[in-house]
Amino acid sequence: MYGDHTKSPITLNLPVGRISSKIAIYTTLVNPVTKYAIVITPIANAIEERYIFSTNYSQLLSILMRTLILVSTVVVALTVPFFGYIMAFMGSTLSVMGTMLLPCLCYIRIKELGRRLGLEFMVIVGILIFGVVVGVVGTYTSVRQIAEHL
Repeated sequence: MYGDHTKSPITLNLPVGRISSKIAIYTTLVNPVTKYAIVITPIANAIEERYIFSTNYSQLLSILMRTLILVSTVVVALTVPFFGYIMAFMGSTLSVMGTMLLPCLCYIRIKELGRRLGLEFMVIVGILIFGVVVGVVGTYTSVRQIAEHL
């Protein structure tokens, strides 16, 4: 649609020197950093609670431990071949299950909608079918990408 001159990273196609382009690029850069912190915080908190840092250096040990988690993640991402494809595989299987399928199944179970057929039950079944299709297609695509790059 945009021709052969379109670059794969979409942010490289934005006009140069405009404030709106800079805001879009900076937002794109900040997003993964904040998500990483949100994902890592429960892991770091669990480690800190397990091995209580109750010394005078607890703040320093906490920072050191969180830095080690960050470094280990970077090392894994750089050393494991096809890390992006592996993450796509895990995301397509686990994320669909955790965000679409399980909530719908739990809602059906809690509300006992399986006993009566109605519009609400049909919508939830539609969401379940859509979730299964998305999960299967995403899993298949990521497995195919891994197999192609082996």
